[in-house]
Amino acid sequence: MDSNFIPVIGVLSIAVMLITFSILNSRNQSEVQRTLRAALENGVQLNPALVAQMNTSRPSPNTDLRRGLVIISIGLAAAVAGLITGSITEFATVAVFPLFMGLAFLLMWKLDQPSAT
Repeated sequence: MDSNFIPVIGVLSIAVMLITFSILNSRNQSEVQRTLRAALENGVQLNPALVAQMNTSRPSPNTDLRRGLVIISIGLAAAVAGLITGSITEFATVAVFPLFMGLAFLLMWKLDQPSAT
């Protein structure tokens, strides 16, 4: 395999992950809408607070921490793959992007922590 395909495969992998996330999020929203529609058809009274709660997906306080760790592990896996295959330059080029994204998520998680004072 030509070494030019390695960055292309990395970019395509990220695109596939983003598309998959979008599809799953869309399915979740469709399910919420189906549930609301079925409740209204059955004559159930829905209060505004319940509808607002169903339509929002509030991330937990540790969401940024988890995302950061997962994305950093993807970058580290790419770097290790480069060491194993002997193509460290190509794989390091691919690994830098997820490493910095993961560090940004960890920074956001740390900045969202309440101060200890």
